[in-house]
Amino acid sequence: MLSLKKSLTAFSWNIKMLLKSPRFYMGLLMGFGVCFFLTEKVISYSRILGTDLQVFEPFIWCFGDSDSILFASLALLLPLSRLPRLDAPASYLIFRTGRTNWILGQVLTVIAVSFIYTFALLFFSSSLTLGLSFFQNRWSDTATVMSYVPPHLQTTLVMIRRTIKQFLPWQSVFMVFSLILEYMLFLSLLNLAFSLLFGKKAGIQAVMGVSFLCCFLSPERFVNWLSLPQQGKYIANLISAWVSPLQQATYSMHSNGYDRLPSLRNSHMLFLLINSLFILACFLFSKRIPFIFRLGDDAE
Repeated sequence: MLSLKKSLTAFSWNIKMLLKSPRFYMGLLMGFGVCFFLTEKVISYSRILGTDLQVFEPFIWCFGDSDSILFASLALLLPLSRLPRLDAPASYLIFRTGRTNWILGQVLTVIAVSFIYTFALLFFSSSLTLGLSFFQNRWSDTATVMSYVPPHLQTTLVMIRRTIKQFLPWQSVFMVFSLILEYMLFLSLLNLAFSLLFGKKAGIQAVMGVSFLCCFLSPERFVNWLSLPQQGKYIANLISAWVSPLQQATYSMHSNGYDRLPSLRNSHMLFLLINSLFILACFLFSKRIPFIFRLGDDAE
């Protein structure tokens, strides 16, 4: 029988164990490193131009690129490698709470971890601009100047030109944040489902395999590796934008009403459907978990 109290017990136990794991903090540290290298060029432009920054602009510009999201998501593998616990203590917890309540606790855990990690990326990107940035809901002089600069960083400048004309910073950061959060949750639920069905190693291998496939399906690599003719680039771009979860999480790969790229609403609906299916699969696969009432390492 479903019990919210028992589910929260499993959730709190997972969080306590995760906070004791060095892998969780190493994942955050790697996320900080990704943010540092991504925002360095944006901050240097601000200093060279002698202009200020809106506090969320580096996050909006840097994580509007699929490669940036991919690199950041790889750091999530470290905390994901500890989820779910399938060892003897976890078996006792499953026995006391029930499989349904335990798996609901695992789903709540991966949702929390995905949100914490995505929020950490936003916090790190924003904190690196301290002393140069302001919080008001308006675009900075740096954004205005860079929107007219020749495209040295094409993806970043496309992001600036699109967002500065249509949205304000707070609205833009919410859109970028929600897309990245949904992608991180997608990877977390993928790891959880495959770990329950095939073992812990299979979960991480599934995440790495999907990440490699998403890397291959980026429009530039898709065209170059398959040696497609130039006229096939537009079709390849459409296929990549619709098929790859990573491209669905990339703001710059969305339509503004001028082409056949997915809209933000399309991506939100697709992520909602896929993540819901993974959650359903986790509840079904939980019946396959064997009880391990012995001391030792996590079950594979």
